[in-house]
Amino acid sequence: MSKSIKQQLEASNQERAYRFQEGVAAITLIKERSAEIDLLLQTLWDELTNSFGNIQEYCTLIAVGGYGREELHPYSDIDLLIISEPNSINPEHNSGIEKFITKLWDLGLQIGHSVRSIDECIEESKNDITVTTNLLEARWLAGSKLLYSRLESVMREDSIWPSDPFFIAKRSEQEERLNRHNGTAYNLEPNIKEGAGGLRDIQNIIWVTQRHFGSRKIRSLVEHNFLTVEECAYLEGGQERLWEIRFALHLIAGRAEERLLFEHQSELADHFGHLDNVDKRGVESFMHSYFRLIHSLSLLNEILLQLFEEKLLTPDAGGVLIAIDENFSLRSGYLTLQPNNGSEQSRFEENPTLILKLFLLLSQDSTIKGLTADTIRQIRSSLNSIDNNFRANPVNRELFLQFFKRPKGLTHQFRQMNRYGVLGAYLPEFEKIIGLMQYDLFHAYTVDEHTLFVVRNLRRLTVNEYQNEYPQLSKIILHIANPERLYIAALFHDIAKGRGGDHSKLGVEIVRNFCTQHQVEEDATTDICWLVENHLMMSSFAQRRDIDDPAEIHAFTQLITNQDRLELLYLLTVADIRATNPTLWNHWKESLLSRLYQYTTDALNRGLKEGDISKELESEHRERARQLIRINSDLNNSDLSSSKLKITDEKVEELWSTLDSDYFQKEDPDSISWHTESILGSSERPLVTLNPDSQQGGSEILIYSCDRQFLFPILVHAIESLGLDIQAAKINTTKDSYALDVFNVLNSRGGIISDSSEAEKIEKRLLREIESTTLLSQPVAFRKTRLQKHFHNESRVEFEQDRSNAQTILEIHTNDQPGVLSTICRTLMGCNIRIHGAKIATLGERVEDRFWVTHQDSSPLLDEKFNQKISKELRQELDPD
Repeated sequence: MSKSIKQQLEASNQERAYRFQEGVAAITLIKERSAEIDLLLQTLWDELTNSFGNIQEYCTLIAVGGYGREELHPYSDIDLLIISEPNSINPEHNSGIEKFITKLWDLGLQIGHSVRSIDECIEESKNDITVTTNLLEARWLAGSKLLYSRLESVMREDSIWPSDPFFIAKRSEQEERLNRHNGTAYNLEPNIKEGAGGLRDIQNIIWVTQRHFGSRKIRSLVEHNFLTVEECAYLEGGQERLWEIRFALHLIAGRAEERLLFEHQSELADHFGHLDNVDKRGVESFMHSYFRLIHSLSLLNEILLQLFEEKLLTPDAGGVLIAIDENFSLRSGYLTLQPNNGSEQSRFEENPTLILKLFLLLSQDSTIKGLTADTIRQIRSSLNSIDNNFRANPVNRELFLQFFKRPKGLTHQFRQMNRYGVLGAYLPEFEKIIGLMQYDLFHAYTVDEHTLFVVRNLRRLTVNEYQNEYPQLSKIILHIANPERLYIAALFHDIAKGRGGDHSKLGVEIVRNFCTQHQVEEDATTDICWLVENHLMMSSFAQRRDIDDPAEIHAFTQLITNQDRLELLYLLTVADIRATNPTLWNHWKESLLSRLYQYTTDALNRGLKEGDISKELESEHRERARQLIRINSDLNNSDLSSSKLKITDEKVEELWSTLDSDYFQKEDPDSISWHTESILGSSERPLVTLNPDSQQGGSEILIYSCDRQFLFPILVHAIESLGLDIQAAKINTTKDSYALDVFNVLNSRGGIISDSSEAEKIEKRLLREIESTTLLSQPVAFRKTRLQKHFHNESRVEFEQDRSNAQTILEIHTNDQPGVLSTICRTLMGCNIRIHGAKIATLGERVEDRFWVTHQDSSPLLDEKFNQKISKELRQELDPD
């Protein structure tokens, strides 16, 4: 019998899936599944009654949650509540209920259930508002209707969560929920149920409506003047659209998945007819439409919750206005428009300039709680007034520029203006990037959300309470003469995304037009345009070039030209990277950019030619390192317990004589002194030692050993086998044939290696591998993450000749995956290639690494056929599938 029922359920599910693919609406199918489960449960409950007699009189079976709302998606849980009369239930009845639930599980149904008395329901409800919410959605299925009626009657009583505290609690619950989802609707793997603008936000409105008005229907809010007819239609349509997406998501995932994971987005896009074209991938088009939808639904949710607050919490203050000026008043702490003396037009329609003035007023007074619901609605209904004439009005242009010059409120007001549609209306180019996503692991937010995060990051540097986060950057931004230039560049830096072509160059034309229209000074316009065009330059240079090379710093200095631009670009670069993907920002990247900034500042101050800079740097680094070594040597000599060998000037000079000028030019004095003290302070050879928190960022591992063939691949493989993430690697070979190699690493959590026992384990493992290599024959066998498995692009290998060093630069673009650096090094080893240096860059799901290589006789790779062979072998190893 059970097997037959199970087969029938599976057949029904398959039939609904087929009909959905054929275009039947999700709303029809979720109601059908709910009705089918109703019938099944009622049949099984009747069987229970036949077996256990009077249980029908003392128990009732109730649907709650989504099932109570008759919203059963393909893999939704079926939430049940069994109400019982505690004094009338005997052990036999309990056994019968257990068998009933077990049978449901045996049928493959995902059941969530509880068995309570009415008194227990009341007690649980008082302690947990989610229980109240569930009970508000209760729907009778079978059993005692009298018990169900009693429960319904109790839940209508104001003694259990009256309207006012219920609303406050649900609003707080929503805020906490959204904070768990990063406080934004625009995470690129959004939760359709729990995220901002998702189904839970709509349900929140329905729950408050039901508690206050006793109705489960959204359209009842129209009757009570909480929603307009148009808003109601949009909310209902939006809910049905989300149901469509959720239904498809369940079918694609094969489970109750509520997250629009990357691996499901392409199939969703295909199902809903979003195809690739020359300008945009289908998946990006689909997600763009999704983000636009939840943006609007989130705004409706905000308006309704604000209206509920005004009507439920402060009804007596509804008519009390405190005038601010002739245009605006405060009502219960919220900004609103002054009455329009009986005119049918709103003040915004008569004078649209007031829209900008309103947001400027909000930026000036932080005590204003926000806007009344009616004011938000009037803004939304007046957006058509922000047209070409509005944008051409000199008054409006000057008002818009004032936002950038205000000492506070810029970020918050731009966020509000974006939420209410004002920012996109005033800047049509910005409208095009609202909800626009990039289908990769590097960008964690939609383009508009990212842009506003960049502005926020810059403004945060100026706020006293946050200046300890990045003190160097805060010091710089507080001394900039015209920070508004930086903020304008931040707002426009990605404004041409999604148009095809180089968004940096396309963005220049857009921002130049803005500056011309807004009569921005010529020198300011030049700086702003330069920042937009070059906003990726510093990040790219730091991550792809050898910034310890004076020649590279000289080249970068030629691009920057002056200190003012360097400071602006440094600030914008850090703010941009931190707003792109918070998981990719770490101590290493912070240190990398800080060093590039400092090196470039020094180079600008010197004003010397490239060769002169190299000589001066070498001399400075040697002298400063000497001073540090003498200071530390004096300290060690005064410590009788120190086991370190005595370091003399003669020993220092002897060691340094084995190192070439390149080493002293590229290493800073702190690193030189640490290397020297470590090598001369110990008699161990080979030497492996770890500096937990290096000035370079991350933790540094120093290896000093007799050079041997393929030592670098051996070390890379051993380090990655330990689960460490290599950020940088420097290879030095001394004149007496020692290898002095330095690796900058982070642990698997992206932090430094602060645990001494972990450091000791690393040192011992590396020593063992140097002396007796055992791991190299074994590939690094770490599991790929879910996202690494999903994002896979073909690897690309390029060759370039470095004439100055008589070496070949090998550039490899591939997918980030565990052991990727080791795989590259082992492949090059198999081709008998010698690695002289490496520059490592990880950008989301992509790796862009550069290696300076030669044959074993130190000659560059000039044979094109041989290079093609290397390229083929690398791609075979990196793209095994």
